[in-house]
Amino acid sequence: MANVLRALWPLSWCLIVMACMGNDFMEKQSGFAQVNGVRLYYERSGRGPDLVLIEGLGVATWLWEKQMPEFSRHFTVLAFDNRGVGRSDKPAGPYSIRMMADDLKALLDTLGIRKTHVLGVSMGGFIALDFAYRYPEYVDRLVLVSTSAGGSDHVPMSREVLQELMATEGTREELVRRKLALAFSEAFLRSPEMEHQVKLRLQNPQPPEAFMAQAAAGAGFDLSEAVKAIQAPALVMAATGDRIVPVQNAHRLAAKLPDSRLKIYEGFGHQFFVEIPEQFNRDVIEFLKQQ
Repeated sequence: MANVLRALWPLSWCLIVMACMGNDFMEKQSGFAQVNGVRLYYERSGRGPDLVLIEGLGVATWLWEKQMPEFSRHFTVLAFDNRGVGRSDKPAGPYSIRMMADDLKALLDTLGIRKTHVLGVSMGGFIALDFAYRYPEYVDRLVLVSTSAGGSDHVPMSREVLQELMATEGTREELVRRKLALAFSEAFLRSPEMEHQVKLRLQNPQPPEAFMAQAAAGAGFDLSEAVKAIQAPALVMAATGDRIVPVQNAHRLAAKLPDSRLKIYEGFGHQFFVEIPEQFNRDVIEFLKQQ
């Protein structure tokens, strides 16, 4: 009997811990939700207050592989593929940022989420801003990464960077490598991690027409004046080496948001949160946990 009790003790302890966690604990879930005429793929995990992650142009939930595990220790995290990318439907365009923000609202309604922190990167930041402006009752705190308010406020990328971002000539791998060169620092491009980033994108190709539909949605975004009405506390994050959304955009955005703070990282590129995930994750968690 003693041997049996000793064998069962680890299981019993696990059950006690899970019981103490209560309903706040959520094992990783994934699935599809039918919203606004499209199926959106999503993943949820963690415990605590809700936090939704919105990725940018041409990338999907795999972008958050260095954020989901750590964020899930503090929050119930929702990541999803925007229309046009990943495992979500890829209907013919045109798309708009407002359309994709409405997709997010419908997804939250489907999952029964009524209040959440919102973190958006690049085009995902556009979606986060539009969502916070039109559905403020859903938003607790905002984290806006490598993004802008669009319109007259937006400092554009150079013509050379734009040409590289929109390039279509070459093999799929050549195009992936050329576009990744725009998003990361020179040191990261020479690191072994770079090959993993290439592999992620080659395994999850986005149809060219869907890429263009998302890109056109971003180009038409303008919340440059309306952003002043967003009352949610916001953390604006950017890197000095960002060639896609130059760092000046972060300064302009933070200046217009009524309740904002600004965090600038020196020497990194557009996807600096992939390069320095520990620091990025720590800064985000600290901000979201502030009273």
